[in-house]
Amino acid sequence: MSIVVSNKQKIHYELAGDKGPWMLLHPPHMIPMNAWKEDGYVKQLEQDFRLVLIEPLGQGYSDAPKDYSHYTISSRIRHVLDVMREVQADYTYFLGMGLGAQVGFQMSKEFPRRIRSLITAGAQPYQELEEAKFLKEKLDKLRSGNISAYLQQWHSLDHLTEGQEKVILQGDAEAYALGLEASINWEGLGDDLQSLGTATLLFTAKAESRFLSVRDAGKRMRYGRYVILPKVLYSHGLWSSELIIKPLLEFTHRDRSN
Repeated sequence: MSIVVSNKQKIHYELAGDKGPWMLLHPPHMIPMNAWKEDGYVKQLEQDFRLVLIEPLGQGYSDAPKDYSHYTISSRIRHVLDVMREVQADYTYFLGMGLGAQVGFQMSKEFPRRIRSLITAGAQPYQELEEAKFLKEKLDKLRSGNISAYLQQWHSLDHLTEGQEKVILQGDAEAYALGLEASINWEGLGDDLQSLGTATLLFTAKAESRFLSVRDAGKRMRYGRYVILPKVLYSHGLWSSELIIKPLLEFTHRDRSN
């Protein structure tokens, strides 16, 4: 595990693979970066890419400051760029889920030359209005310090491993709350979608609450494609690699051949 200091905060990351273009993997809120290994993403993707797994600020082994400004999507983009600078990656394929997808969407707008292609799941490029309905309840639960109860109520279907739960429970509840608040307060891209030049693959499923929004975004983006999965399967806190890897590789191989 390696560390980069970004805005005076330590961000942990790991590398895997030794050939091909870079791909950065950014996990959802609270999910440790090791989930990418545990669910098989790393083993499959390192055959084609040099991987960067990032541990977002406020979770896992990265720092957990008590300042909301560190958790905005713009601040998280800075963390990503500093990690990329550290590993000397001029640009990267970007795989993000949940929080990671939000970072990827915003980064594709602000730094389009740094993302070759964007792959997302578990998020939409618009503000999370449905999530906002439960914001106070979620924040109250986290700030009470009862992380276990929070996981049971909001992440019970994620199929977290005992090791993941242990890492999450050792985290800072206030930092989790700040990260969640900033994520839900992200304003999204709105009409900027049509001007994005980044090739983007969006995963969704009809059973997902964001289905209509994700499908709409895929239609509106100039270089957007969306994949409607038969269902959403979670494994180790991520959308199962069984659903994602094959269409992801087809998408990136097509991009690399152009």
